[in-house]
Amino acid sequence: MNVIETVHLVLLPVTFTNETVYGIWNTVAGGNSTLSLPGTSIGSYYPSEMPSNILDKNINTKYTNFGPCNYNIFQTAVNCGVQSGLYLTLQRGAILLLGVRFCTALSLPNRDPITITIEGSNQTSTALMLGSSWTLIYNGSTGLSSNPGRGIYGPTQSFSNSIVYSSYRILVTSIRNVTDAVQYAEVELIGY
Repeated sequence: MNVIETVHLVLLPVTFTNETVYGIWNTVAGGNSTLSLPGTSIGSYYPSEMPSNILDKNINTKYTNFGPCNYNIFQTAVNCGVQSGLYLTLQRGAILLLGVRFCTALSLPNRDPITITIEGSNQTSTALMLGSSWTLIYNGSTGLSSNPGRGIYGPTQSFSNSIVYSSYRILVTSIRNVTDAVQYAEVELIGY
């Protein structure tokens, strides 16, 4: 008698709370990265609301990035926070990323990221600032387009991907409304 065994893979978050996360701004998918620094102006992130907060498993902390800011004819800031994000090289090594899940910050829903890109890379750390190092694997929703409330995870956004990567770059391509920055409490990279 032949026995057919079914294997079910369990997809779980693949990051640790002590990963090194780099904030970036003025960056588009396929383009070179520009590092964000702590501060309170265009291109920076609040010193206490740093990139590593997205992996600390604490919805009371957040990552806020002002990103580039454009101004309309009324001198009101628009599209701030768009083209900002982060990249990291996973401590556990290369993984197959098949989903992502965002958690909203506890305040200011207009700052929620609505759409993102995710890219993967297997290049060395010195090459990760170059756009040519990255391959686009996802361009779509964060799962937050319907406001779930504050400090709440949106649904997992699944996508197909057949290549394992050791580094990932996430860029915000739109936010909920006109405001001065983008912010989010947690990001779960899901795969195996």
